[in-house]
Amino acid sequence: MDRWIADTETTERFPIYTRGNADEVGPDPFSPLNWTLAWEQGVVPGTAWGWIHMGTFKEGEFLWTQPETYGSWGGYFYNQVSVGRVFGHRMPGLTADAIDVTFFGQNPVVPPYVEDPRDNDEECSAALGETFGGILGGSQQPMLDEFLAQVEEWVASRPDLSSISDAELVEYGRVMAKRQNRTWDVYAQVVIGATVGPAIVSGIAEAVGKPELAIRIFAALGEVASAGLPERVWELSRLPQDSPEFKAKFDALIKDFGHRGVNEWELSADTWAINPTLAYEMIDRVRQQDESMSPAIRTAKALEQRLAAEAELTAAVAGDEATAGMLAAGISAGQAAYRNREAGKNAAVKLFGEPKLAFQELGRRMVERGAISDAKHIFMLLDSELDGFLADSSGWSGKLAERYGQWQELFELDPPYVVMHGTPIPPISEWPKKKDRGGASEGVGAVVQGVAGSPGTVTAKTRYISDLSHADELEVGEILVCSTTDPSWVPLFMIASAVICEIGAPGSHAVIVSRELGVPCVVSAAGASYKLPTGTLVELDGSTGSITVVETA
Repeated sequence: MDRWIADTETTERFPIYTRGNADEVGPDPFSPLNWTLAWEQGVVPGTAWGWIHMGTFKEGEFLWTQPETYGSWGGYFYNQVSVGRVFGHRMPGLTADAIDVTFFGQNPVVPPYVEDPRDNDEECSAALGETFGGILGGSQQPMLDEFLAQVEEWVASRPDLSSISDAELVEYGRVMAKRQNRTWDVYAQVVIGATVGPAIVSGIAEAVGKPELAIRIFAALGEVASAGLPERVWELSRLPQDSPEFKAKFDALIKDFGHRGVNEWELSADTWAINPTLAYEMIDRVRQQDESMSPAIRTAKALEQRLAAEAELTAAVAGDEATAGMLAAGISAGQAAYRNREAGKNAAVKLFGEPKLAFQELGRRMVERGAISDAKHIFMLLDSELDGFLADSSGWSGKLAERYGQWQELFELDPPYVVMHGTPIPPISEWPKKKDRGGASEGVGAVVQGVAGSPGTVTAKTRYISDLSHADELEVGEILVCSTTDPSWVPLFMIASAVICEIGAPGSHAVIVSRELGVPCVVSAAGASYKLPTGTLVELDGSTGSITVVETA
């Protein structure tokens, strides 16, 4: 197999794509239906509209006839580097290089920014300045509040999926998938807007020689949508599973968080509502942790450190009225933006769950009728094939089963880290296998440098967890080393003393949750899985992103 059925084409205007920080969105290959429906017709154009509505681009700068804000090769999701760099170039006070670090982390494989004359646009720069000035004053809040309410209305409109026709199921799934257009219009704006406050605070902290304070100021914020989960899971882990209280609280957890799960941006992936066993397993992982490591205790400590950091940085600029005012605005805007970002993501994932339910039901019916052999095979269809399949499903079973087998083979491969327009993409048959990647471990005294995620210092042994099937191997107090995380990994944060992610950026899921739980975290630590193999004693500093080897495994 040289190409995958849903591969996209690169574009000349925005030529560079990367897997950097893409694992958080698409850790595994996307199914054909997921990419050609939810992404190509929902997320991709929605993100473009988000950039446009912020003032970064004009409508005519995008092709619209093919994906430009994201890409997919071999089923793997790719972030767009060039689009973000244009934003950094056009935004007053920012640079393309700064955007690379903020959104994609650090990796020398990504080619450096080279200015294109088309990147210069004074009208867009002026519009961005106005937009970001408004963000400091909370201009995004009404938009987000309206969107959150709209999502609740859309989800509440769900019909009884078990009783409607096949055609109505497909129509519902398509409508809800395409509503990711509006969803990512808003979500993209909120994600980008979340960089404003932290950038101001970071700049001031650097200027007064106290850069570590910038990270502490955005920890333990409270009311973060994705971080409300640990407390609920912890409470359940303290209860006997066969007790009435456990059942009532578990049902409440599924009601509020049932749309969460593994690989949340993939239509074929199960949610906790679809497969409650995933949630039970998540709770069981936390039962081994002792009371001293409860989220409440760790968060309280992180809150104390945050308030102290705010006071220290504020005191450092006392007497400089302009800087003090800008600092106060940056702290307020940044803390609100982090909450908004996670609230927006939670709503987007909740809406993404609707087409999942519709197509899962369609797959179940087709298995029942003998049209396909596995309900998951329904996701092997391209959106353009759905209508023909409904009209006559005969002859599809073998074809979709074969396609499913090819899709599963993609999971074993290590895709190119960078894809560039004009540079041939190696045939899929030549991609190396993930199990073969690696390198030499680091020796005593070596420093693995990542990106600071969540403050705190820890000296402990590492434990590499490749996926959640090995989650039980993590011992209490060890440092979790992984590629990336999603909400299903949250229980491991309550077991680990610190977290190291090979991929990620300051706004990654691992960073947000770590800060809320008071867990030191370093992201974008490339090669950590083999440089710091299980059993390596390291000293980790989440405020600087440095990991020093104390003793080899």
